[in-house]
Amino acid sequence: MQFVKGVGPRLASVFRAREIETVRDLLTFFPRAYEDRSKMRSVSELQEGERATVTLQVVGSRSIPLRSGKRMFEVRCVDPEGNPLALKYFHLPRGLDQKFKPGAQFVATGTVKNYLNRLEMSHPELSWGSAPSTAPSPVGKTNAGEGLPLNDPQAAERDFGRIIPVYTEIEGVPTRSLRKILWEAVQKYAHQLEEDLPLRLRDKYGLPKLGEAIRSIHFPTDQKSDGKSGENVIADLLAFRSPFHTRLIYEEFLKFELVILRHRKKLESEGAFAFGRDGGADALTALRKLLPFPLTGDQNRCVEEIMGDLGRSHPMNRLIQGDVGSGKTVVAFLTAGAVLAEGGQATLMAPTEILAEQHYKNAIKLFGGRLNTMLLTGRTGAADRRAMFARLEAGEPTLLVGTHALIEDPVRFRSLRYVMIDEQHRFGVEQRRVLREKGLADGPDGRKRYPHQLSLSATPIPRTLALTAYGDLEVSTVKEMPPGRSPVRTQVIRGEARRSAYEMIRLQVREGHQAYFIYPLVNESEAEGFTSLKSASQEAERLAREVYPEFKVGLLHGQMKPDEKQKVMESFQRNETQILVSTTVVEVGVDVPNATVMAIEHCERFGLSQLHQLRGRVGRGSAQSHCFLFTHQNAREATESRLEVLEETTDGFRIAEADLEIRGPGEFLGTRQSGGLPFRMANLVRDQDWLLKAREDAQSVLAEDAEFTRPENAPLRAYFEREGRRRLQHFGTT
Repeated sequence: MQFVKGVGPRLASVFRAREIETVRDLLTFFPRAYEDRSKMRSVSELQEGERATVTLQVVGSRSIPLRSGKRMFEVRCVDPEGNPLALKYFHLPRGLDQKFKPGAQFVATGTVKNYLNRLEMSHPELSWGSAPSTAPSPVGKTNAGEGLPLNDPQAAERDFGRIIPVYTEIEGVPTRSLRKILWEAVQKYAHQLEEDLPLRLRDKYGLPKLGEAIRSIHFPTDQKSDGKSGENVIADLLAFRSPFHTRLIYEEFLKFELVILRHRKKLESEGAFAFGRDGGADALTALRKLLPFPLTGDQNRCVEEIMGDLGRSHPMNRLIQGDVGSGKTVVAFLTAGAVLAEGGQATLMAPTEILAEQHYKNAIKLFGGRLNTMLLTGRTGAADRRAMFARLEAGEPTLLVGTHALIEDPVRFRSLRYVMIDEQHRFGVEQRRVLREKGLADGPDGRKRYPHQLSLSATPIPRTLALTAYGDLEVSTVKEMPPGRSPVRTQVIRGEARRSAYEMIRLQVREGHQAYFIYPLVNESEAEGFTSLKSASQEAERLAREVYPEFKVGLLHGQMKPDEKQKVMESFQRNETQILVSTTVVEVGVDVPNATVMAIEHCERFGLSQLHQLRGRVGRGSAQSHCFLFTHQNAREATESRLEVLEETTDGFRIAEADLEIRGPGEFLGTRQSGGLPFRMANLVRDQDWLLKAREDAQSVLAEDAEFTRPENAPLRAYFEREGRRRLQHFGTT
């Protein structure tokens, strides 16, 4: 960065804080918008509210006192035709007043305002001197500055007479300075960037060279020869429709798919202990007979897919996804039983104590103790821990269910062969790696053996994410719901409809059922400026005192001690508490079939997939269940339309696709990766077609030349040597 003109030690540190450390990082800091300065405007043409560029000459200036005790600096100007325009500064930069001498010329870009029938701009961007092709000064021949060229020789080319880029603001770097720095970097270094795309792939799609694409995205050339207006050119740029955008979108997808698919290939080359041929399959059949219900077709298929993986001598890396309540955990338990039957140990890591305890109790309940299961959480006592650790180190075939406590040093397995991670997007890469390496062992041939890994997700993964963030995983899907469950009826509640919703909830509870009320905050003090948000603590008191005094109302949130949370949940499970007020701590792991109502306040503050998860806490029994989504009457139209998706369907896969389109991949990835997916230009929803092309090309390249030894793949080899391996370590799902 120190080689870029205008970037000294101070600015370098500012850029570094924004993860812009190299010239390449700077060149891929792309504009967020564009501004059409291809035409100088006359003041008489300006409309209030528009952003425009005009050439002006100073007539006079004055400092005006304000009621606040501060002062405003006003500059009276005229354009080349003599039309007046005022500039106003409420925070005048030091020394600027000295530049506004009568007759001084400059070019101003800003937003036009109409104040008392006079046009003005506040704090415009300035370039001193006259812009090219400016008419003679209307003030008079003797005025200073007449005919002065812009002080910056490159300003005319960079800042005017073209479409210019608008960047996300960086504190400590003025907008014009940032544009100047990018201009210098593009002019000097864009053509020096290494090409990472092989020529044959560029030719296949008619893509421009990297340097040309970078230059044209930052500082678009005149495209009006195509008959397009400046507004249409800008529209194409903002819509990422130009060939220059396409080049970078495709390249980002191709690189990522190569990283992910190489990671999958690496896993396939690793060793693992195989299961299912020495009593495991028989044990699975015996456990299946203990279940109080038959498996669905999807569950049976997933069991077969997992057992096929477990029977191989390289580690499984599979994701099983399905809606809330579809029975993924039963599949995991059955396949773990096959591993235990052949002397292996297995572990299931869950993100919360509530969920871990729920899994443990379900394993005991479903299999009557035939599946040797232990529970490890922060609540496990010291004596129980010592006994548990001794059994694990002795190699006792065990399924250990727990929270992140599983990855702590005291936990040692003698023969960990099967690692299962529930809601894996809630764990970081490092946490999953540590757990997996607890099962690293030497095989009889001296070769390292890794445990098999199964990830579970109750948030269905959209197809585009499955091809990117989870591209190194095999995916199994459970879509069928167990028989006897009715779809949850969902209704978005606005305004006066709240009263009737409250009455419907009262009727449900009077019939012996139970209800959840979910709030985004624990206490009002958490609001941090969002004073209109209701909190669980205050609303629990209000509901108990004013709305439902005839029922027992409980309170549950993440700030409570584990013992307190356990008591609240047990009271609710026994129906001693009829209404449970909670934060999203009940999003996963709470199974109370008697609960038939889910009421969610400020639903506009949650993602669709999270709302769907919360809705999945009801509808777990045979009774008809209801979900009420409370939102404000003045909720934005976009918010209302997205909530209607939940009214229309209970299909988690359709909801996931809608959520990806609205909120982006962060909703699904959570803490899975620091910073999410590494796309600066590509968009998983908008650019799906290019994602599919890139994946197909990546598969073809790796099938023909996995190590990039062919001359035509030299650019890809150089990319992997430069940064591909680092990304491989960062984005692998294991």
